[in-house]
Amino acid sequence: MKSTKNRKKKSEKILKTLKVPINKHLPLTENEEEVSLRTKEEIINRIISLAIVSAKAMEAPPEKIDEFIERYNANELFTEEEQKFLMKKHLNQNELIQYSWKLECIWLLLWSVNLIPDIDVPADTCNAEYVFETVFLHSKQELLDKSTLKPTSDILDSLDFIYRAHWAVREAQINHLEVPSSLDEGVVYERHYTLNWLVNYMDQEWEEISTDT
Repeated sequence: MKSTKNRKKKSEKILKTLKVPINKHLPLTENEEEVSLRTKEEIINRIISLAIVSAKAMEAPPEKIDEFIERYNANELFTEEEQKFLMKKHLNQNELIQYSWKLECIWLLLWSVNLIPDIDVPADTCNAEYVFETVFLHSKQELLDKSTLKPTSDILDSLDFIYRAHWAVREAQINHLEVPSSLDEGVVYERHYTLNWLVNYMDQEWEEISTDT
């Protein structure tokens, strides 16, 4: 089992190579014994619900959204906020942007169950078409059958890195400095949010997740 100190050192080493500022005083993150990962089915359910709301945000036709909801029997999977979003006929620009960013959450979740091989440094947004194909070309059962949960250690490695990267992004924003070019602030935020959900951070549900740095 990797120690939390070694995990911190590894994250800081990667950030250094990316020329991202490091805060040596940030605390250690949790270890394997302190976290309880979401189940594979919880993750697949979240992938499906986020894929449907993201498709609406990317302006998929209403009949297509209805088809996805029926195919995946998804009505019970959405949060209250997602239900409200799906019921709206007229969406403002902020809503479209907010929910299209959820593609980054799906990307991280697909990685967490080995449905994509790897996630790169959070410098660029993911390939939306590839995300939708990975989800919508399969039934829920096929997604469950194809997926395997990553080791807790791998999830915590990613969480520790993104936690420290997010500090650097926020520090730049607070001080009106340029965010390091190796980090996309939106991608960093969505990954941190999703990883905190994955590890049941503070027992918070999807709409309640905090991303403390």
